[in-house]
Amino acid sequence: MMKKLYPLPFLVAMLIALSLAVHIEAAQERVIEAFDYPNNATAQRLWINGEGTPAVEAVVHEDRRGLRISTLSSKELQRTVHDLDLNQVSLWKHSPTNLSRYGYFTLDLFVENPDALDSLTLYFRSTNGWYGASLPLEQSGWQRLVFNKASFRPEGEPSWGTIAGIRLSVWPTTTVKSSVIVDQLAALSHQTVIILPTNTARDIQVVRTAAKVLTKMLKEIGIPADTLEDAVISTDTLKGRRLVILPSNPQIPDNVAATLRRFVEAGGKLFVTYNLAENIADLLHLRPTDWVRQDFASIQLHAPGIVGLPQSVRQASWNITVAEPTDNRTRAIGYWHDVNESPTEYPALFLGVNGAFLSHIVLSDDWRTKQQLFAALFGHLDSDFWADMAAKSLDNMGSVGHLKNFEAATEFIKKAEDSRALKVLRNAEKLIFQAQTQYRRKNFAAASNTATKARSALCQAYLLAHSSPKREGRAVWNHSGTGVYPGDWDRSARELAEAGFNMIIPNMLWGGLAHYPSDVLPRSETFDQYGDQVAQCVKAAHQYGLEVHVWKVNWNLHGAPDTFIAKMRESGRTQVSRTGEPINWLCPSHPENVKLELNSLLEIAQNYDVDGIHLDYIRYPGPEACYCNNCRTRFTLATRRKTENWPDDVLKAGPLKNVYVNWRVEQITRLVRLAHKRLRTLRPDLKLSAAVFSDYPSCVKHVGQDWVAWAEAGYVDFLCPMIYTDDDIRFAHLVKRHLELSQKRIPIYPGIGATTSRAGLTPDRVVGQIHIARQHGGAGFTIFDYSSDTAGEIIPAIGASAASTHTEPVHD
Repeated sequence: MMKKLYPLPFLVAMLIALSLAVHIEAAQERVIEAFDYPNNATAQRLWINGEGTPAVEAVVHEDRRGLRISTLSSKELQRTVHDLDLNQVSLWKHSPTNLSRYGYFTLDLFVENPDALDSLTLYFRSTNGWYGASLPLEQSGWQRLVFNKASFRPEGEPSWGTIAGIRLSVWPTTTVKSSVIVDQLAALSHQTVIILPTNTARDIQVVRTAAKVLTKMLKEIGIPADTLEDAVISTDTLKGRRLVILPSNPQIPDNVAATLRRFVEAGGKLFVTYNLAENIADLLHLRPTDWVRQDFASIQLHAPGIVGLPQSVRQASWNITVAEPTDNRTRAIGYWHDVNESPTEYPALFLGVNGAFLSHIVLSDDWRTKQQLFAALFGHLDSDFWADMAAKSLDNMGSVGHLKNFEAATEFIKKAEDSRALKVLRNAEKLIFQAQTQYRRKNFAAASNTATKARSALCQAYLLAHSSPKREGRAVWNHSGTGVYPGDWDRSARELAEAGFNMIIPNMLWGGLAHYPSDVLPRSETFDQYGDQVAQCVKAAHQYGLEVHVWKVNWNLHGAPDTFIAKMRESGRTQVSRTGEPINWLCPSHPENVKLELNSLLEIAQNYDVDGIHLDYIRYPGPEACYCNNCRTRFTLATRRKTENWPDDVLKAGPLKNVYVNWRVEQITRLVRLAHKRLRTLRPDLKLSAAVFSDYPSCVKHVGQDWVAWAEAGYVDFLCPMIYTDDDIRFAHLVKRHLELSQKRIPIYPGIGATTSRAGLTPDRVVGQIHIARQHGGAGFTIFDYSSDTAGEIIPAIGASAASTHTEPVHD
């Protein structure tokens, strides 16, 4: 009898279903609130609505029981507020109050009209404070929101061990009413834990950023991790865990170190990066010996016994902890290479029987190769991880760029009718079938690695299938102001031009420093070391056909000499918080500051053959500023509204809040208007542009940035909204909204966060967002950031796909 053969799409679908089942079983779920109330009276007695918020309704929708939360228009109500007291709920059903061991929370809900809604915020009320986190509402129908505990912001001094209440808030965006139906709130715990130090620890933001990178990286390969603070770590919270990660913890409390010792003795594994605390170093059979500051570029790896270990991985680290093994149970399997790819004497990665140590934090560069490294490393430490990682790899095989499954990817690639892409696609199909066979035979390590190769081939075919429009703006921000190769602008410009870009936006000046011989601002160390960066950039860029739009960071005094900051502060020219604390930003209402900002822009336009000026930080730092005495005086004179209690009268609950919001907007718009007028008079051909917040109109209220008004008035020639997200649905939603807001008066070049901590996109995902921007009518794209991170893979990938032919910017 002949064996029945199933078509490839059927096998893919079957194995995806199997992989999803594996992932569900890997997490422990505990329902916090089921929302299954018998009637409105019971629901409304327990869920208390805030002032102006409609009461909840107990409903059944599509055979699912839940609570309907109705919203009013954004003009009638800023947000809904519904509170549940868990102590009251416990009178008639059990609800947990100790959420210490959980790393994620899920909320199942139905969204009626996502265009009328912005986001939902989930709050947990503790004894001495609150935790809150928000997620966008951009899809209609039933969906599951997943909140990472690490994304919750504390207010006061809350504790996850004493949760006493829940609050749900829905934020409308338009005058159209809408509603959501909430069905189930649950807590999830996983077998991997990332331990964060307390909020008061030094360098806490660095540690949190490293933890977020690791969380995302590991989740994508099938090792979801719970992020817990060290204050809640105990034998109970680590019960059932297999891997604990310390993402650069400067100190380990003795009680936590003792708990980790018991964890390791019971067979658990440790992964530690950068900081190697003395009270846990011996668990890895290591001893810290030194700390070295040096620029590194990659880690070369050698450990033949580890399945799937890559030969090298790029990581642009700048300092490391030097360590040495204390016995033969731990060995170095990777060494640092410098920026010239020459080997150094410094070990980068140690592996032992109890775990591993990386001598710097995990950065987001070379994302896919790092995932391959961690899959090999953790699969070697605990072979049980391979089943989950193999299932996830099979699940991920067909997800490339903006497409989520193999069928969609195949259709997209075939539609392009590119012979090179079709050839690579056939290879990908063979690898997918091979990975499926290995998985069915429970050879999980081989299946995972083969599936990774299959996805890589599919990505290559996907990139080759993209077209390159005849006309669009292709820009890249360069934050360093030196290009990728300091002292060699020619190489940076040449590589960008070869990749099909037509604009570079280099950061050449801030509120208090300049990378050129300025007579207006203090000259930077970059200028002292490498010379006039504007002149060098313009010369090289124009040689290769690139436009140069010099990027000015407005108001912000970051990096300025201390003497300059002190001078500004003594003159009453810096901003002040609502509590009277100084902020190192120039106050936009001060005439001398406006003059300084304007003169620095005119200096560039007068002395260099630049193609444009690009404004950034053209806003206030946030709602917390500025409340200096000069602002009070100028506000009173301009509005003829006296303030008896400053700044309370203009704060959130103050009678003059909206008046102050409008006045702040005018302070920012004034500089844009003056820059437009003076630059246009000086050089009519010069383009004025800006990097702007994507969350309009909330940016008007919070930071005084009304970029829609600038477009309507014709003050700017193009805009680059900073849409830094790895959520393609949200990216598409924002691109569409920005084009509607601007009414296509000027070109919009959506900003793609290729290297931001919020996004950290791989090459195919970057090209996918370029495709989405084009689909919705974007006039081009702007990539953040042109650095060693993007120069290695992302820029060439764009050049080989979405920008394979040269073109001119739309604004010309």
